[in-house]
Amino acid sequence: MLALAVSGVTGTANADTRLSTQELRWAQAASPVVAYARTQGLPVDVVVQPQDTPGLAPVAMALVDGRCKLVFSMRGNPAAEETERSIPPALFTPVVEAIAAHEVAHCWRQVRGAWRTVPAGFTDPSGPVGSTDPDVVARWSAMAATRREEGFADLVGLAWTWRQHPAQYAQVHAWLMNERANPPLAGSHHDTQAWVRLAANGGFGDADSPFEQVTRMWTAGLVGEP
Repeated sequence: MLALAVSGVTGTANADTRLSTQELRWAQAASPVVAYARTQGLPVDVVVQPQDTPGLAPVAMALVDGRCKLVFSMRGNPAAEETERSIPPALFTPVVEAIAAHEVAHCWRQVRGAWRTVPAGFTDPSGPVGSTDPDVVARWSAMAATRREEGFADLVGLAWTWRQHPAQYAQVHAWLMNERANPPLAGSHHDTQAWVRLAANGGFGDADSPFEQVTRMWTAGLVGEP
């Protein structure tokens, strides 16, 4: 993965002249989440793809050699422009923070060895209704496991907003609900409305971190999965 490492993005003195205005704006908006993640002991690095990246998620998390890479893929990427257009200007900072917190939630699950695990006692459905084909069932199970991680991460993004931007929580929640509306396939990777709906009015737990705050709500959402 070609990348420009970003060591500090909290002020103009740390601005990397190799970054575009858009890249720097997104990295700076995400910086409070990155700083918090590091205080929690998460090995998070920020990197920016220096080449055109059409078709990639504008913001994503990768695990490389035991470290979590918050990756911005903005250049030559229509999805990055589309995502930015979807964010009302007044919500840019809280929405980007929620997106970054979503990705950091993936890091938290990965480094704790919890990736694609479910609470004790949860029974994983056998597969799509009407299919006994082992390949179809295996692919469905993998998609369901990814969807659960996306649901957990969406809740963490919202819990971060609840903690840091309570006055704008309803607007950020509405933005995310719109993003998750009309998935290409019921039960696909980002069909997380079963979880996002539960957080309409906040109601997160009283734990110290947003990761732990969402545990109860995430578990409840497993029951309402597609």
